[in-house]
Amino acid sequence: MRGFRSTVVTAVAVFVFVLASTSVAVAFDETTSTAFAPGVGCSDCHYPNGTTGTGTRVGPHAGYTSTTRACDICHTLHDAPTSNKLLPGETISATCMTCHDGTTTFGEGVYGAIQGRGLTVSGKHSIDTTSVVPGGSGSTGGSATMSFDGVNGTLTCGDCHSPHGQQCVTPFLGERQRSYRFLAEYHGLLTVQTQNRLLKQRPGNVATASAEYGSDWCLSCHAGRASGIAGVHNHPVESRMTTAAPYNYRALGIIAVGPYPTSATTIGPAGINTRVSGFNRAYLMPYPRTGAQAGRLPICQQCHEDARYVGTLTTDGTGALPSTATVTWPDGRNASNNPQFQNFPHETTNYRMLVEATSTTYTDDLCLNCHSLAQLP
Repeated sequence: MRGFRSTVVTAVAVFVFVLASTSVAVAFDETTSTAFAPGVGCSDCHYPNGTTGTGTRVGPHAGYTSTTRACDICHTLHDAPTSNKLLPGETISATCMTCHDGTTTFGEGVYGAIQGRGLTVSGKHSIDTTSVVPGGSGSTGGSATMSFDGVNGTLTCGDCHSPHGQQCVTPFLGERQRSYRFLAEYHGLLTVQTQNRLLKQRPGNVATASAEYGSDWCLSCHAGRASGIAGVHNHPVESRMTTAAPYNYRALGIIAVGPYPTSATTIGPAGINTRVSGFNRAYLMPYPRTGAQAGRLPICQQCHEDARYVGTLTTDGTGALPSTATVTWPDGRNASNNPQFQNFPHETTNYRMLVEATSTTYTDDLCLNCHSLAQLP
């Protein structure tokens, strides 16, 4: 009798698991949505080549219709633990971490991946703990307090990301590599796609929208870091304050395709997987500036990005030798990858989220990516 009861319990448990799994799969099966073709499944959202990669493949975060069945993935009507938008988690961030937890083996998430792989987080955007923005004051360049949507007005995931995919920036080619599968035509790198990363045009609900992911997007909150503020000394950065048509993450003056070293520059995305070259070509600026870099300033993301070795300028500074970009496994599980993690701007292993630095300070090598020794007075 005890064996029979055990078998029944096991069978019920398996049935409940299958039923739950089927429910999740149905949520991705947006048969009436303009963003999905009939019959798509989990792989169409999570496998990079499941669709065309045009920026419309956003999983459960968009493509809603009057008959959508995706809402219950993130909302619960009658048993939500709080009144916070009927979310199943205690907070907005807790709900996001249901899928995007980086500490798990298969989570492929953002927060927690570094610590979960045995390393120390040295720079991050703190979630649910602060409302103070470094360099947030556009008048003094100092810190400023903003009103965010997290716990007690602190910063949370929804302040930068649009969970419903509304009013997002233009899709861009990034570095985030979530798939285990990789293709030979991508030079052995894991696949990435052109997506908008669900980034809001108005992070922090600021008044001025930024349609592109670039310096102006960062300056929405870090307004005091812009160039040209009277009495404030900042490293020059290209933005709407310095030029009418500033470069951005998807259209930037970068080192042209090799052979290396080269001083030739071209317009291209900052993302390392350009499908043209597996090199960190966006982080070096030979001197004197030539081609697409002539007369232009760097954008924030040329210094602040995932930690990596970006390469070096030639001895006289007139040419550049970008480092090979190698990512063979997601979320930092291969320590020899360059960059090892692709978690920016959530958290990094480097000081102040600089591409090249120690865990506690910046180094001169960072400066020498654009300012050669031969250039110094």
